[in-house]
Amino acid sequence: MTPLIISNNNIALNLPPSLGGGIANYEHMLKLDMIYKQAVVLPSNINNKEVVMLGEVWTTGNMSNKTSGNTLEITWNNFSSKVTLHELSRYYTANAKIKIEKKFNFGNINNLQIMLSSWQSGSANAGSGYNLADGDRLNPRASLTLYWN
Repeated sequence: MTPLIISNNNIALNLPPSLGGGIANYEHMLKLDMIYKQAVVLPSNINNKEVVMLGEVWTTGNMSNKTSGNTLEITWNNFSSKVTLHELSRYYTANAKIKIEKKFNFGNINNLQIMLSSWQSGSANAGSGYNLADGDRLNPRASLTLYWN
């Protein structure tokens, strides 16, 4: 999947209160529509930049699991780096949109590939880690817009 660069100009963004509010100016804006475990290649000028991420994440499957929970994340550098989109939860309702408002630094992305991932907490019935059966069952999706200078 190739992300869509919507703009390469000055963009005035009205930041949400969770990110400090006010108007911020950005040079680049990138629209990402992501599905679980599919790698997305980012443009090289996003490496080591502070990024504002706005959008939503959801799952197409339900989850009501009493023994383990799932965290929805964007991961890179072979899962060694991540940004959490939704904290550990033992319950997800299919197609219920979760609002995303994040500011973070990607740091160095070795091959400029990121992935929408699910990390499972682990229990007697499931080991902890990425890309487990519950992640496939949840089938996360994300619609995100990234802004950076």
